[in-house]
Amino acid sequence: MSDNKSFIVIFKKDAPQSEIDSQVSEIESQGGKITQKYEGLMKGFAAQMPQNIALGLTSASEGGKHPHIDYIEPDSEVRAGV
Repeated sequence: MSDNKSFIVIFKKDAPQSEIDSQVSEIESQGGKITQKYEGLMKGFAAQMPQNIALGLTSASEGGKHPHIDYIEPDSEVRAGV
């Protein structure tokens, strides 16, 4: 979809894998695509998803309100100065 934007979704350390899988399934069912998964120090993923889904997740996670999502932010390219 052309209106998909790239976002990073990071879960709280104690988030169960079933919650992460549920969010992945929801994003994919709405036309989104997981582009990278984060495991280890951070639990989460990068995804291209419709902006309305990202806004819903952002709203739900603001102020620590979501029981499992720590934060969501736009994904962007980072460049180191040479």
